[in-house]
Amino acid sequence: MKAKGALTAAALSLLPLGQPLLLGTAGITTATTAVLLQALAAVAQDASAVAKVAKAITVRIEGATQGSGVLVKKDGNRYTVLTAWHVVSSNRPGEEVGIYTSDGQDHQLKQGSIQRLGEIDMAVLTFSSSGNYEVASIGDAKTVQYDDPIYVAGFPLANSQNLRYETGDVVANAEVGIDQGYQLLYDNKTAAGMSGGVLLNADGELIGLHGRGEKNEYASNGNEVSMKTGVNQGVPISYYKLFLSGSPVVVANNTAANADDYYAQVLASANKKGREQTMVRLADQALKLRKTGFAYIMRAYAKNDLGDYQGAIDDQNNALEINPDNAVAYVNRGLARSNMGDPKSALSDFSKAIKIDPANAMAFSNRGVSKQALGDPQGALDDYNKAIKIDPRNANAYANRGVNKGDLGDYQGAIADYSKAIGINPQHSDAYYNRGIAKLESKDYQGAIADYNKAIRIGTQNARIYLNRGLVYDNLGDYQRAIADYNKAIELDPQYALAYVNRGLAKIKSGDIQGAIADSNKAIELDPRMAKAYANRGAAKGMLDDAKGGCADFKKAASLGSQLAAQWLNRADAAWCRNMR
Repeated sequence: MKAKGALTAAALSLLPLGQPLLLGTAGITTATTAVLLQALAAVAQDASAVAKVAKAITVRIEGATQGSGVLVKKDGNRYTVLTAWHVVSSNRPGEEVGIYTSDGQDHQLKQGSIQRLGEIDMAVLTFSSSGNYEVASIGDAKTVQYDDPIYVAGFPLANSQNLRYETGDVVANAEVGIDQGYQLLYDNKTAAGMSGGVLLNADGELIGLHGRGEKNEYASNGNEVSMKTGVNQGVPISYYKLFLSGSPVVVANNTAANADDYYAQVLASANKKGREQTMVRLADQALKLRKTGFAYIMRAYAKNDLGDYQGAIDDQNNALEINPDNAVAYVNRGLARSNMGDPKSALSDFSKAIKIDPANAMAFSNRGVSKQALGDPQGALDDYNKAIKIDPRNANAYANRGVNKGDLGDYQGAIADYSKAIGINPQHSDAYYNRGIAKLESKDYQGAIADYNKAIRIGTQNARIYLNRGLVYDNLGDYQRAIADYNKAIELDPQYALAYVNRGLAKIKSGDIQGAIADSNKAIELDPRMAKAYANRGAAKGMLDDAKGGCADFKKAASLGSQLAAQWLNRADAAWCRNMR
């Protein structure tokens, strides 16, 4: 009995619940489309002239959200502004909206004037002013083709007082119907806040509205590594012309007929769940008609999400053969290499992307992830800081820096960074999850549960979230809820050995000793070198008066590296176990 009692007491004192598991650094972001920003000398003079036009006709819109717009019509003292519907859709009736013209004057929206254009991401609104402002010359979107110059302008959130103007090239001008009218693709650099800004051709004519910037998609895979799309989406001005004519403003119901159509479809598919196979199919069709770095990068984007990391690397290599200075391809190849467990090669790719594009915040954030994986936390922190300096609204960089701080034991600093990431992206489930870990480490158990609950509500069905929430309930002594969460973790991942270990410990504490032994056996079957599983089983055997079996399991746990088991075996009252054969 003495042996049994000592063994059981030791078991319950030395069986850790297991460290909270990070979903990882906010991530390596992927670049999905080539960012080619070379302003050709031959068109430099034209670009300067177009810039003057953009400055005169582009307005800043400040309401529930900030965005941009363009003056398209003047009727006496009444001006009509064309913008993206999503810029003004959240404004409530009667809410003030400021419209700032090129002279800095603030004009108030005429209440009730906001009107969406059918099912397109376009809207018109009006204001009155005695000022004389230039309005846009409406062009024909069909006149611009692949590789033609295109110009975008708008007011970025990070520097909203200054108009940002960027040159670039047309990637595709589709005729096929795309959700909300996003048929124009282009590779200009853009930023949040520029939505609703102008898209101008080489003659300074308005051919569309900028709507969606290149997205920094992030993928959770231990470390959160971001993927870049590199290509923006705009709505052609033809939909505004339909509105002016009184015709229904609807997306065309037709099928893809050329490379541009497939390009637009594959990029539109990138934002849909379960779209990976569709993206591969569409990219295959596009490549048959026109081989471009963009198509290879988009196909690689899908392959990465499918877990075909080598296929993604091969496609990024093809993109780099077409353009060796494609920073996006390097970023995305680095992501695939990171996912393959090769942080050293990934770091090399991110460094190459930075050399090509020193203002690539995503490359810095992703390189930080690689440095952290390679045991260079200070280098990682430097890269995260650089990413945030370049792009203060890079949620992944804050989330990654939070992981870095958490690894260094600075849980309050980590919580602050996760909170910043959530403020930028309220749907950032990994930031909620990792903030929950930091709160758990800080013994803010209720706060941790709230964050795990939020991550689950957002839609994250990840076994580790349930395992960590189970840890919190375990710490609170609520073993039945802990077991329920471990059950869910095992349902999501039946090969999750640690979930069996933790469930076994919760069963010991709730008196289900046979159940604990069964869970320990399963964990050992899945991972024969898991010391905690042997320690759990040893504790359970001791409670069943199997001192010999329990002792053997503790010795096995110690041999596998359990320092707590080794410490207990070295105690004076454990001599009976040390001497047992």
